[in-house]
Amino acid sequence: MNMKFLALTAEQEAVSGLLARISGAMRAFAQDDTAFETFATLKSMLPRLAELLKQEECIVLAIDKAKYNTVRAKLCAALSLPTVQDEEIYALLSENTGLSPEDKVKNAAVPENAVCFLTADGMYPGFAVQKGAQTLVFLPLDEERLDRVLKMGLMPYLMQREVAPSAETPEVAKPETESLTDAAKNAEQSPEADVMHHTVNVLRECGAKVAVSGTPYAEELKKLGESVADFDAFFVFTPHVEDKGEYNLTDYVALTAKAAKELSGAQFGASISEIGSSDGGDYICITVADDKTAVVRKLYREDDESTRDFIADAAEELVELIGEKAGGKGAVGIEVTGMDTTEEPTFLSKKSGKITLSVIALVLVAAITVGCIFFVKEKKDRDAAKAEASTQLPSTTKPISVSEPEEEIETVVLSQFIYNEMRAGVQETPAEVTTQSASGTAIDTSESNTDAVEEIPSEMIVNGKTMDAKEAVARMIEAEVDANTQPEALKAQAVAVYTYLKYRNTNWKITGVTLAPEYSDEVYNAVRAVFGEYLSFGEKPAFTPYFALSAGRTTPADIVYGQNFPYLRAVDCATDKTKDTYKTELIYSADDMKAMLTAYDASLTLSDDPAEWVKILKHDGAVNTGVGYVETVSVGGKEISGIEFVEKVMTGKNLPSPCFSIKYSTPTNEFTIEIYGIGYGVGMSLAAADKMAATGSSYAQILSKFYAGVQLTA
Repeated sequence: MNMKFLALTAEQEAVSGLLARISGAMRAFAQDDTAFETFATLKSMLPRLAELLKQEECIVLAIDKAKYNTVRAKLCAALSLPTVQDEEIYALLSENTGLSPEDKVKNAAVPENAVCFLTADGMYPGFAVQKGAQTLVFLPLDEERLDRVLKMGLMPYLMQREVAPSAETPEVAKPETESLTDAAKNAEQSPEADVMHHTVNVLRECGAKVAVSGTPYAEELKKLGESVADFDAFFVFTPHVEDKGEYNLTDYVALTAKAAKELSGAQFGASISEIGSSDGGDYICITVADDKTAVVRKLYREDDESTRDFIADAAEELVELIGEKAGGKGAVGIEVTGMDTTEEPTFLSKKSGKITLSVIALVLVAAITVGCIFFVKEKKDRDAAKAEASTQLPSTTKPISVSEPEEEIETVVLSQFIYNEMRAGVQETPAEVTTQSASGTAIDTSESNTDAVEEIPSEMIVNGKTMDAKEAVARMIEAEVDANTQPEALKAQAVAVYTYLKYRNTNWKITGVTLAPEYSDEVYNAVRAVFGEYLSFGEKPAFTPYFALSAGRTTPADIVYGQNFPYLRAVDCATDKTKDTYKTELIYSADDMKAMLTAYDASLTLSDDPAEWVKILKHDGAVNTGVGYVETVSVGGKEISGIEFVEKVMTGKNLPSPCFSIKYSTPTNEFTIEIYGIGYGVGMSLAAADKMAATGSSYAQILSKFYAGVQLTA
């Protein structure tokens, strides 16, 4: 595709890395150089843009985020591109930003018939719009949002355009006997080309394509296909843009194969890694992925094998693996390649002098391991059904009414919501079939209405909107979970969330809780696996608070909530102390501390010795004998709870936990507050749950540790 690249920014050095990122991603699509021409002002850029519009097929405009909305509005007007309000962008802005209705309208305005590349919060979306034979692409120069716009927006869009003309696999006549010409041609092929010829035939027979991630060594596959007819009809090469980050090579190669498949829409994705090293020697990972599985093979280099030969052999092995996968020869479990004739297979075996280790993983495991976001079939089917039933215009051009913007609801993540609600009381109207116990330890259920209460909901009302119940729980979890959380820990959290929603007894209606704009495959799979299961105590739903990170031990409920729940006891979580966020230190001058104390209560009597102003009277020793979750503290001689000190004395200071110590230093005339953990410390520590899951604990075992004495009820 003929492409030209223009950048509008007054600070070229500050965005040079972003421009390089765009250039690198576009190399797979552009016929010529992907370097940017940069301009400091729109006025200086317009003559060049007008010139390119006369001759180029596609123009990519990268615009500094500070000017993004203004410039795109001016260009749309100059190019006579009518704009509409995009409903999805407006909804994301409403949910995730504090913009005024007028600013939301400006941000959500896109050219009519544009394809939008959404960002997580709706700010600075990218988009592509066609006018005649030309395509104009707008991209924001924004560190926080550019990767998402590229990987989940622009590149899939360009890939679909690339493969659209040949979307249908060409039908090739299958003669009953091979012609003499074909036989002679095939007889002259090298063994490597013969492997490729066989794999292409397999792909032809099953009507499938394979998308290969454009890693550096992927060029070897192109060489193998040079002499094979119809190679280009069955092999597609996608841009390689996934960051390796902290992934090991095995996980990373699976990630790139999945990304290639998703970008292209092909039936299979494939990838070949760079060369890695381990105690066993140099190795290359190859992989093939489909909708359900990802097969990863690790190939080790022989002692006397050159790098060139090693890479070529790995490419040939990948072609064979593609043929096996497309031909349906894969199996779930450990696959042993080139097994010898011994009765018991070994995980390491010889094939052509090369040690090969093969592992195949279910997509549930693979997706969690590599951190890729792929929606499960159930969600795809549900979304497709909704889209078919909808009478609205496509999301890229949906106009919306903004004369009466939706009322914005203040929200907090569910762990904070649980604490707020326990302190202030449930705000929604309770269900008529149940009444909440005065002790707060359970729900009293009318026997005549047991069936109604036990019914698993298909929908919930969250923040005034009716939505799929599983999706609601998934989005609550996604709003506060780490990207690499273990699946069993996610299941434990899903049960805790569902249990609390049931415990509230408000007909599955909740207002004021934060929902993530989207959710990962891992989270949704965890929710789906355990949906409907809850924790009960005395045959009634239990109270199931949770939080991010303990101080090394959880604390009994009465210290924080002032109520006793027999199943919410102190639980050791020693591994939480290894987290980087375990300890926070705040330092305040004596004058600042005095100001905070008098602002809290002007009647306090503060002595001349600042060391006497604040003294911790009682704590639970969660950290050690001298530090723990604070039960009572003296401020100016007045005894208050640790929670009141955190929330009212230290208001606005965002102490992450009620587990803290306070020390005054005479030489510096300063107070040092050391805070341990994140969250209120009652119930399940998400960090400790994740560690338990990583070492083999099931979600049921995790729940039984943090909510001792409860019963897991389906």
